[in-house]
Amino acid sequence: MNTTTISKRKRWRQEIIIFCSMYILTMLHEWLFINSLENFLKGLVFFVILYVQAQIHRFFIFRFYLLRKYFSYIFYSLAVILAGASVLFIANIYWIQPDFFEPGELALGFLYHFVICIISTATIMALSLMQSYALEVQRRSMDQILLNEMNLKFLHAQLNPHFFFNMLNNLYGVSLTEPDRTPGLIVKLSELMRYQIENGNVPKVSLADEINFIRNYIDLERERIGKRCDIQFICNHSSEEMNVWQISPLLLIILVENSFKHSQNLSNWFVYIHIELKSDKLLMTIDNSLADKKLKKPSTQVGLNNLKQRLSFIYNGDFSLNEKQFETTYETALIIPLQKQLI
Repeated sequence: MNTTTISKRKRWRQEIIIFCSMYILTMLHEWLFINSLENFLKGLVFFVILYVQAQIHRFFIFRFYLLRKYFSYIFYSLAVILAGASVLFIANIYWIQPDFFEPGELALGFLYHFVICIISTATIMALSLMQSYALEVQRRSMDQILLNEMNLKFLHAQLNPHFFFNMLNNLYGVSLTEPDRTPGLIVKLSELMRYQIENGNVPKVSLADEINFIRNYIDLERERIGKRCDIQFICNHSSEEMNVWQISPLLLIILVENSFKHSQNLSNWFVYIHIELKSDKLLMTIDNSLADKKLKKPSTQVGLNNLKQRLSFIYNGDFSLNEKQFETTYETALIIPLQKQLI
């Protein structure tokens, strides 16, 4: 069962619990009068009308408030509440409780239903906002825990002393044959370390910074194994275009590092990485060769499982991670939504 399905089921369970709780609270004073199926249906219809108009406010009207369109929010809120009160008033007069109000009390009766709709809307919104806040706190806490775990793994396993030993040896060799290239490679190695130390524990970073981090990592791998491995990295978006967006740090590096780690092939070693922006989503595809049996490294899947958990908590099922293994190649495709930088 995928993460999206589990998340949807969880949300449906929460909505059902809220519906039942609100129904019981709303109809508590009427339980003594519910002595037949018809009375039960009347009470249920009465509550459903209240609930539906409150949910319309929750899912369609409240967004105007979040967008700071206060005039539109007030206008549509009053319109929906008036519509809900009218439907409830008509249902009450002609079917639910036709003798509840005297003919001369119709205006007072409509006002009563109008106030009930306001109270139900306020109650549903309060429960919804509390629920959203609790989920957001939980998501951020779990994201921070997983991020810290990934940072430890990244520092101690993925960017281990052996990696730096190889890089320093490569830098030494380059300094003897092509000394002009040495300062640039040292700067890339320095930026790689500085990025993970300074940004590893922040919730969001600029997409341009994250892509530049990936680019530096790939450049260093190209210096280390470039003569044996065909490495291609394509990202045709400018820094200005990517600076508009932000992303959780160190999400992409796991897939990039895995593609190099598990692709060693003596006859046809390659790693092709492509990053593209599509509207408000980021698409990263990686094609790499499969490692020869003699060169194949054991995988604990810790990094990949960690990444999947982080994606689930950060994007709440609103992402796509697909992996396909063929006879000689391995393909990975990741699609995640992006958030605009706060101005």
